[in-house]
Amino acid sequence: MSLLKEATKKKIKDETLDWIYAIIYALIFGTIIRLYVFETMMVPTPSMVPTIQVYDRLFVEKVTYEFAEPNRGSIVVFWTPFVDIRAQQQLRAFDRFMDFFAPAKFEGHVKYVKRLVGKPGDTLRLVPVGETFWEDIKNDEIQNIPNWLNSIINYYESIDYIPPEIKNKVSRLEINGEILPEFENIYYLRDAIFEDPKFFDYIAYPEKYSYQIATSDLFFMYIDNFTGRLIPAKPTIEWYKQMRDTLLFTDFYESELSKLDLPTLIYKDEEGLVNVKIPEGYYFFMGDNTLESQDSRFFGFVPIENVIGTTFLRIYPFDRFGKI
Repeated sequence: MSLLKEATKKKIKDETLDWIYAIIYALIFGTIIRLYVFETMMVPTPSMVPTIQVYDRLFVEKVTYEFAEPNRGSIVVFWTPFVDIRAQQQLRAFDRFMDFFAPAKFEGHVKYVKRLVGKPGDTLRLVPVGETFWEDIKNDEIQNIPNWLNSIINYYESIDYIPPEIKNKVSRLEINGEILPEFENIYYLRDAIFEDPKFFDYIAYPEKYSYQIATSDLFFMYIDNFTGRLIPAKPTIEWYKQMRDTLLFTDFYESELSKLDLPTLIYKDEEGLVNVKIPEGYYFFMGDNTLESQDSRFFGFVPIENVIGTTFLRIYPFDRFGKI
């Protein structure tokens, strides 16, 4: 009987050790996969609606961009080049745990997912769509009008009532003097840096530029979080201070943007449109849902080394599980 007990004890011990080894191996291989192959992220904002919805959880594939550059028009996941305090607060416990394995230089940073619109050497302009565009909408000749543009049209109740200064903000993206096929049916609001070449300076040093901020004609359209209504508003010095403090933008400006000769990269041309030239070593990203996207228009260039990978699979919610 004692021999049977000893055999049982040994079997339990061996199986326990097998389970411990299996868990250790799973953790090791899981960590390796997490570091070099896949990553996960939860999307807390509507910046890429309708392609990616709020609170979608994504698998991010990291291998491809180790060997090849992303193409213009690709949806890319990257580490913010600044610390986004508000986005940090939206992370779930699982996301915080996974970010524990991130490189030390990105500690406190969060992941953004946007569309790559500018590569090193590219010059970008946002060019107003023109009156023909509005006539085509009225005549139902333009399909798939983005939701954000419908919000503007509904706010003013009719295209005929939209003020010229609002219509003039609706633009198409021109890259190196042409509209590429990848952006043929994508529209953006000409905001932030595309309205004022000093916009990044205003965020970094709002007190220093208080007079320019107070006298600027720059204004935004945004959707109120409480009422869901569209609101046109001029950004105040308090708004710039909030942006600076939420993104720790001054630190980012001094560590990255101040190295660049911004006046030669961001300038107005003879048509009065702002040109943005992408410097070597950086990308420029924008969100499809331009009305609700905090993107490179608002924070500037993103170092290439911050790129994580490309969206691979939507794993949650389950009713929309599948490839993006």
